[in-house]
Amino acid sequence: MDQSTDLKIKNFKAGFVCIAGLPSSGKSTFVNYILGFKLSIVSPKPQTTREHVKAILNGRDYQAIFVDTPGLLNARNLLEKKMSFEIKRASEQDADVFCLLAEPQIEKLKEKRNFFESFRTSARALLFINKSDIYPSKLCEEASNFLNSILKFEKTIFISAKTGLNMSQAREEIISRLPISSPYYPLNTTTDRWERFFAAEFVRETIFELYKDEVPYSCAVEIEYFKENSNPVEIYATIHVSRDSHKPIIIGEKGKAIKRLREVSVKKISKMLACQVNLFLTVKVSKDWQNNPEFIKKFYEH
Repeated sequence: MDQSTDLKIKNFKAGFVCIAGLPSSGKSTFVNYILGFKLSIVSPKPQTTREHVKAILNGRDYQAIFVDTPGLLNARNLLEKKMSFEIKRASEQDADVFCLLAEPQIEKLKEKRNFFESFRTSARALLFINKSDIYPSKLCEEASNFLNSILKFEKTIFISAKTGLNMSQAREEIISRLPISSPYYPLNTTTDRWERFFAAEFVRETIFELYKDEVPYSCAVEIEYFKENSNPVEIYATIHVSRDSHKPIIIGEKGKAIKRLREVSVKKISKMLACQVNLFLTVKVSKDWQNNPEFIKKFYEH
């Protein structure tokens, strides 16, 4: 190894960046904007994210691995307990940089004070007040002061992950705090997940978009078959629902609802894969799967 190569490795920065916040605070939108493309699914409904997905941003002399954690308050079942554990592990054990996103709704922040007090991290911490383009500056400052009284942040930035307000600064602040390290992943890698994972996620995202009430939370999507070396790509997916009453809702009258679900999902998956896709959907009742350890291990243990 020559001296110039050794110097380049010594100056390289790499680390894990935990993104945390209350439900619907904009974590997935934040990560997608930082990356410059859509990786995490997005929905206005809370708790859309169920697993922490590693999104990898590569630069000339850095690699930032973003961990988009579920936004969760009180765990009500086995799945949500696992999600709570993922948040705790990501913030306390895995993170080199800890980022908290918060919407400046001061009463809601105060009501959920215990959520913020639960974080214990030795990572370098940043606070991002999101949606600051649509809230008065006074509320943004009040939210910042409140959260800084609970956690010690090195810097607070007022952003909008949707419009891009101050997002370049957010990216720079994160990268500047990465530790000196060789990269953890090959420099052409953008995530630690395979295409079939994101195919399932896009189907699940579309369920959140098209169905109401508790139905989306009842659903888990399993890719049974993914034939990528074909044109079009063939994907067979099973939608598991936890209640008998939810199956006919997913299917709809004369199959109209599931047809729409398939059509919208195909557009998203085709865009991701940059090719044509044939998607086949079936619906299966897997009663109370959220409390079934074997089911959760199969779907959400990695």
